[in-house]
Amino acid sequence: MDVSGKVAFVTGGASGIGFGIAVALAARGTKIMLADIDEAQLEKAAAVLSETTDVGTVICDVSDEQAVRAAAAATIEKFDKVHIVVNNAGVGSGGRAGEVAIEDWRWIVDINLMGVVYGVERFTPLLKSHGEGGYFINTASMAGHVSSPAMAPYHATKFAVLAILKPLKMI
Repeated sequence: MDVSGKVAFVTGGASGIGFGIAVALAARGTKIMLADIDEAQLEKAAAVLSETTDVGTVICDVSDEQAVRAAAAATIEKFDKVHIVVNNAGVGSGGRAGEVAIEDWRWIVDINLMGVVYGVERFTPLLKSHGEGGYFINTASMAGHVSSPAMAPYHATKFAVLAILKPLKMI
């Protein structure tokens, strides 16, 4: 797939897997909108990427639907369109079902699952609007295929991300 000149929106883009994806896309000529909650790390990541591509940044807590909506608007404001949405931001949380605080369940579900839901719901119309097609990359893990008793919340969210991903086709 030729991604040169396309625009990608990447959550959790200031470090780790998200930054790695952004670097790989930038190397192929993709413009990047980095989204993350860590402003200082976001600026460092953008400085690195700006050496190879056009890059924008937006502070975005993916567990907040309004923040994702604002990040989508910022992406369109900077680049006029978006072709690739990388729903990558995520957290880990352990514990056995029945022994995990409800607040911990809510935290991981809000980030790992609802962050993906908000990304898909806010960006699908934008991917369709320009008629050029587009893609979602939703980061899951092997934890979405197999589970262990000690990581119930994490496994549950990653199974759910796979369930969202399967019916998505190229937009």
